[in-house]
Amino acid sequence: MRIISIRRSLSALWLSLAAANPLAAQATPAVQDGTALMQEGRVAEARTIFESILERDPANPQAQEQEVAATERLALEQRAGNHMVEALQTLMEGQKAVQSSARLAYDIGILEDEMQLYPEAAKSLETAQQLHMDDPMLLYAIARVEMDTGQLDKAGQTMQQYLQQRPGDASAHFGLGRIYQLGMQFDKAAAEFQESIRLQPAQSEAWYQLGDIALKQRQFDEALTDFRHTLERNSRHGGALAGSGEALFREKQYEKALDFLDRAVAAAPDYQTGHYYRGLTLARLGRREESEKELAAAAALADAENKKSSTRYHLTVPDEP
Repeated sequence: MRIISIRRSLSALWLSLAAANPLAAQATPAVQDGTALMQEGRVAEARTIFESILERDPANPQAQEQEVAATERLALEQRAGNHMVEALQTLMEGQKAVQSSARLAYDIGILEDEMQLYPEAAKSLETAQQLHMDDPMLLYAIARVEMDTGQLDKAGQTMQQYLQQRPGDASAHFGLGRIYQLGMQFDKAAAEFQESIRLQPAQSEAWYQLGDIALKQRQFDEALTDFRHTLERNSRHGGALAGSGEALFREKQYEKALDFLDRAVAAAPDYQTGHYYRGLTLARLGRREESEKELAAAAALADAENKKSSTRYHLTVPDEP
């Protein structure tokens, strides 16, 4: 406890010196001062210390490690607050300070993929590879970017490479199933979703995707069974509710379909499919005015989704003066 108190006193002293006379304080900060600040939750201040050390000694391994840790903590906090651009800027600033960090290149690639900056994400993950990142999750991330950019054959091969190292990863089997599903390879997709369920029975998403495959193949009873498994885990799953409604609509069970579709639009009001099939079902039940309103809502949601999918983040990180 006494050592921690001394370190806190030293870090406080250094900060006061830096405020009063930055030149006089330049030689005094040490990694332990920043580490003490990190323990107090003063991550931004700690990061300033680590970066000042790295300016003088770029190869300092302790400062590099702590700079990466501080950068990741700040970026995660910003991302949690939906400040995506700020989080990416933070990671890029950290990468300038520790250019050899494969972890930061990986973090940047993950965030860029989430922000739909796909070419940038691919480049960042390639950088992580070049820096010899020794973590199978890099392959998982690369497969995700390849899937998001429509490179389904490459994505499938990369995900299979990942699964060779981690065959028991239920989420990866789910991911490979989604790749096959997008490529209209429904039998392969179903096999991967079933393997995902075998490895992790307590889930809803693989059951939902199986239901979606059955629905597309007009196997309505099977689809309803799969969607029921989803709803047993998540009674407000908008996709499964809407899918159940669609299956029942196609079987001409309109009253039952409407019950599911009412629940679907209540649970997921922005899900276009639920509104669309609710509008069709209302029409079949003779409720024309309600049907027209619902179909108009579905059209508006489809238009908004099309506009949203055509927009991307554009990021410029200013150079330091």
